[in-house]
Amino acid sequence: MENAERFLNAYAVIEHELQKILDLKDHRRFYDMVNMAAKVNPVISRYKYDLREYGDLRNAIVHDRADGKIIAVPNDDTVAHIEAIASALVAPPRVLPLFQKKVLILKTSDPMTRAIRLLSKYAYSQAPVLEQDVIVGLITSNLIVRWMGHSLAAGTFDLENTTVGAILDELRCAKCFEIVSADTSIYEIPELFLYYQEQGSKLEAVLITEKGGDREPLLGIITNRDLPLVQRHLL
Repeated sequence: MENAERFLNAYAVIEHELQKILDLKDHRRFYDMVNMAAKVNPVISRYKYDLREYGDLRNAIVHDRADGKIIAVPNDDTVAHIEAIASALVAPPRVLPLFQKKVLILKTSDPMTRAIRLLSKYAYSQAPVLEQDVIVGLITSNLIVRWMGHSLAAGTFDLENTTVGAILDELRCAKCFEIVSADTSIYEIPELFLYYQEQGSKLEAVLITEKGGDREPLLGIITNRDLPLVQRHLL
């Protein structure tokens, strides 16, 4: 009976959070709320199929009784999982402090020699670029290789006198980074990388500032190689 009570308590928390997410004023079926919220909430999206099954189990516990007795009792793993989902909805893990770190920053006025030297020194494949303390782009190893190929073919290759800003202007790359606030849920990060992939492009980095603004100091960065660590902190 303890498992049934714990399950129902967690289910009630999830149901309440669904109503908050959707800002509903009228009653909706649990199934319907899950389907609707999955479109706007990454936690619900990730566990929508589990939640649908838990909706069936909840009905079995509450409604399907034999002689007034509960005929379905969730096992320990099920209870632990639905409680974890409820916790993730109420207080999801955030990108900070998990990904708080000193970020290598380049300026548009920096020569490419400095950019390449620093990227090599720290074994980084990307670094945000600032102009007058505003985040204006991202220099990446792929971008550098493209520029080298273009400039060598055109006979204009000049490593010492070419600036980071000049490369960004010359290649005019599609946006390859996102800026998020420090309280962004970890669950949103895989969704961002997946969105870019679905659009036929690549998200090189997620930059973290206090409020998610491009004029704020950088507090951290998440790249493709950080995704295994992101996954480890999901259910």
